Amino acid sequence: MLDLVKTQTQSLSATFLEPACGTGNFLIEILRRKLAVAAENYQYKGKRKKHIAPPSQLSYERDLILAVSSIYGIELLADNVKICRERLFDFAKSEYERLFPNNQNEDFLASLRCLLALNIVHGDALTMEVATPRTESPIPELSDEQQAYAKKAIIFSQWSFVSERKIKRVPFIYWGLVQQQYQADGNSALPHPYRTVFQSSLCDFLKIGQQYAAEYQQSECEYA
Repeated sequence: MLDLVKTQTQSLSATFLEPACGTGNFLIEILRRKLAVAAENYQYKGKRKKHIAPPSQLSYERDLILAVSSIYGIELLADNVKICRERLFDFAKSEYERLFPNNQNEDFLASLRCLLALNIVHGDALTMEVATPRTESPIPELSDEQQAYAKKAIIFSQWSFVSERKIKRVPFIYWGLVQQQYQADGNSALPHPYRTVFQSSLCDFLKIGQQYAAEYQQSECEYA
């Protein structure tokens, strides 16, 4: 089936969402194809245009972050969520270690884990709700009724590089995506409260694990 969208699977930034991702069989195949492109970019030895910098470990780490951040999943069973995240992380890490066997960046690996915790969601794609409701609404400006929904809504993040090292995060509510009513730019006026969650945030892509540590830890606590 992936061969029908071969071009998209070979694009590091093309996004994929599996609404019933199980243990990650579909998503790991997408990641395998994307990381093959990332490895090819790094190992390319041909002529390069003058304005294009030669490949480096940092450029590969950036490509790998871009690939992982473009993959999303929803799964109802907690055990499957944990397995899916671990499989995707282990595969990405193995590809990273294959190219850089003696020099792994721990901040980079922490960023990968955090991305997968935020992008692979424990919830129900049919009800569009998380399995464990939040204790607080992420949108304090809403009415009580709307806040009650926001506490249990599935929330994803759009990740995009705005410079060589800075990555932008715009969280949005899955319901809005399904209804094609969400607003992609968190800095724009938002007439509908469900379209996005926060203003966008920026950080160095190697610091994702630190920037969003609280959300990552909360997600991991579900399986402790």
